[in-house]
Amino acid sequence: MKAEPKLVSRLKGGLWGVIVGDAFGFPFQFTPKDTMERKYSNPAEIPMKNGLWSDDSSLTLATAHALTEGYHLEKIAENFLRWYQDGEFTPKGYAFDEGITSSRAIERIAEGVPPLEAGGNGERDNGNGSLMRILPATYYTYFKMGPLEEKLWLIHEVSMITHAHPRSLVGCGIYSLVVWNLLDGMDKFEAYYKAIRATEELYSEEPFAKELTHYERVLSGKIHEIGRDKIRGSGYVVHTLEAALWAFLRNESFADAIKEVVSLGEDTDTTGAVTGGLAGTYYRIDNIPEDWLEKIETREYVEEIINAFIDSLLGD
Repeated sequence: MKAEPKLVSRLKGGLWGVIVGDAFGFPFQFTPKDTMERKYSNPAEIPMKNGLWSDDSSLTLATAHALTEGYHLEKIAENFLRWYQDGEFTPKGYAFDEGITSSRAIERIAEGVPPLEAGGNGERDNGNGSLMRILPATYYTYFKMGPLEEKLWLIHEVSMITHAHPRSLVGCGIYSLVVWNLLDGMDKFEAYYKAIRATEELYSEEPFAKELTHYERVLSGKIHEIGRDKIRGSGYVVHTLEAALWAFLRNESFADAIKEVVSLGEDTDTTGAVTGGLAGTYYRIDNIPEDWLEKIETREYVEEIINAFIDSLLGD
């Protein structure tokens, strides 16, 4: 497939957006919102401190690397093990900042549990650990699969490696629906509204229908109108998706969206990564500040994985 330069720029923008958003937010991780507001009364003042990226980027790169060879769930799970046990797909040679639900799932995989049975499926297993790494699967399905139902089936499987509760699957699904619309070249609000309509149709049956109430604010079509005092940057998958869409829709540049979401404090590396995937896909690679990209640790290594993955998507 010969892709238009604008589409290639969107793909690079989204993947690099995850890495840059993660790195931008990582130094502020676990900082309470009120502390962020006292220190940075204007989000525009928040600096890019360094280029160290965390588990969000590691698992995103591990997923992209596996999908370069086609869709094999076992290969993705194997890459997660290589990250967790051997420090591959990391900037420092060892895994750090691991999430509890993801760690438990990967430990089960190491014990021989099949990937689709490894992920946590309880109410308390709805952290943002699969949402933060879903973008490569979202891109893969855009190019390699047909009907939305098929695309979402794959998105759900990739989430289930670590996060198997229906609420987490729906969160990854909503995010992917928005991204697919952005790749089609839609305006960001058009992409958001169309994703809402598709979500209500595709998730109208159990076990997903009852989960839609948890995403009521996203599905209202007015997430961007909610006051910042009511938006949280916590590690709960619903809060992360809300915060990412809120910051993305409210701002007119990649940098402003990242700064806005990081200003919420709490799980800033992951909200930065998830927002970065959206904003990077929409604004494209040329609109990610070059001085931010220059700071990314092991930049050439990251670039190699990203470019190989994009080439595999466009090479048929």
